[in-house]
Amino acid sequence: MPHRLKSAGLKSTPGRRAVLETLEKISRPLSPEEIHQRVGLKTCDRATVYRILDSLLKTGLIQQILVRGKKLFLSEATTHHHHHAVCRQCGATVCLDQCLIAPLEKEARSLGFRDLQHSIQLTGLCRKCCKNRTERG
Repeated sequence: MPHRLKSAGLKSTPGRRAVLETLEKISRPLSPEEIHQRVGLKTCDRATVYRILDSLLKTGLIQQILVRGKKLFLSEATTHHHHHAVCRQCGATVCLDQCLIAPLEKEARSLGFRDLQHSIQLTGLCRKCCKNRTERG
């Protein structure tokens, strides 16, 4: 993990390692508050968690998604750009390995635009939540 931080141009601090490790261990997106609870006050305070999340987000080590208007974060284990589908009910997240916006970014670059960023997130109900909803009926 220190290698991932250093290759992203970030200093490997105990707080950054703890936040990144927390996100890598959990398979669902976490709120900053949940991350802070898991990391612990002895490692870093709440404000530091927010600063760490911001730096990890800017370097692409994590991604931010919105679930019911709440910002959640998840580890970005892959190095290629992609998007996510998120269950509105349970927060389950899956990676979508395609990006259909890439050709538009290429065109924008040819027109002189730089530092382009985008994020697409699909929301719906996962298979498990659909099944539970049907069973309750």
